[in-house]
Amino acid sequence: MQREISALGEPRKLKNVSEELLRMCDDELDAVRLCIQLSSLTNEYIGKQLAIDKGHFSRIMSGSVGFPTHKRLKLMRLCGNRAPVQYEVMQIGLGDIDETTVDAKVENAALKEKIAALEGALAAMLNSPRAA
Repeated sequence: MQREISALGEPRKLKNVSEELLRMCDDELDAVRLCIQLSSLTNEYIGKQLAIDKGHFSRIMSGSVGFPTHKRLKLMRLCGNRAPVQYEVMQIGLGDIDETTVDAKVENAALKEKIAALEGALAAMLNSPRAA
């Protein structure tokens, strides 16, 4: 059964993953796999949402190629958990992630993306010839 996807592109509330599960991860790819597995979403659906073709997504999941770092935030929002970033924090010895701080940073990143999209749309409107 798949989880409900957020409506109107709003990011889902991200949840922390248990430390016990994170300790089972041997590397960053395992943390990405954990993130996906906990979401109950299919690889095909996630790949499509991240604009990664099926073959390339398969190579990512097998470890043949790396996961694109610029898509990690979108992956975590889509899956609804912070497994990849929690794994990194644990590996560099910074301890637990403060959910309030992370939520604020994720919301900030989402707002920056929206601002950039709106600025692009505004620039396109201003540069387009007006109909008489």
